[in-house]
Amino acid sequence: MLLRKRGWALVLAVASVLAGAEEQGKYSPHYGPYTQNIGSVAELQLRENFLSLDSGDTERYMEAMHNPGVTNAWYFAPAGDNKWFAIFEYSETGHVKDDEKIDADSVLKSIKEGTAEANKERAAKGWAPLNIIGWRVAPHYETDTKRLSYATLAESSGHQVINYHTKILGRTGVTDVTLVTDPESFDSSVAELKRELGGFDFKAGQGYNEFKSGDKVAEYGLAGLMVGGAAAVAAKTGFFKWIGAALAAGWKLILVGLAALGGMIKSLFSRKSQ
Repeated sequence: MLLRKRGWALVLAVASVLAGAEEQGKYSPHYGPYTQNIGSVAELQLRENFLSLDSGDTERYMEAMHNPGVTNAWYFAPAGDNKWFAIFEYSETGHVKDDEKIDADSVLKSIKEGTAEANKERAAKGWAPLNIIGWRVAPHYETDTKRLSYATLAESSGHQVINYHTKILGRTGVTDVTLVTDPESFDSSVAELKRELGGFDFKAGQGYNEFKSGDKVAEYGLAGLMVGGAAAVAAKTGFFKWIGAALAAGWKLILVGLAALGGMIKSLFSRKSQ
């Protein structure tokens, strides 16, 4: 159904909700060297000093941070006291054609509209609203790696955070990698993530260039990936009354404590003493 199609998960760091020791021991992280399966279509090679969570643990972790509905996702982060983490999500979008020119201004407008719709749900839950300030990195697509990257600057409860997204196109779907970091650590965090993405690859037969006649083709292009596929399809097919709800459905907010970001990663997933 139209409204059940997910867009990208926006990650924002705000006031701490999980710094307490009671959260320790609830998850079973994998420590590198380790091969983390991303669904059945891709793999991420973890180097030493990095960790990941399987989909079930990631879903429970996000739920504990007041982020319901995050499914088919995998958590990835440095294992030490660091200032970033990333969420990998895979979506069976179909084969996304990459010959579209991106209108960054129009996309940003749609993102803000989607966030405004999502804020209605947040208000109903008594959560602080989220505001999108603008681009930190304008959208750009790399034809050789089939990666679409961009970053938004957001604000909530007086805190600013940059959300960096990398969408990796595959044969019949897209892996969305969302990195959360604070503005001061942005450049170094992006550099680290890009290095670790060298360990990501689609499995045999699932790469973008392995598209075959008869494979499902997405009803939207690169811009649609950024605003949520459901909203893109709604606009294309004329179901304008659906757009607000579709945008909201495509924008799941993930919250984590800004001040405790590095310490939380370390305390929640540190190895037990031998």
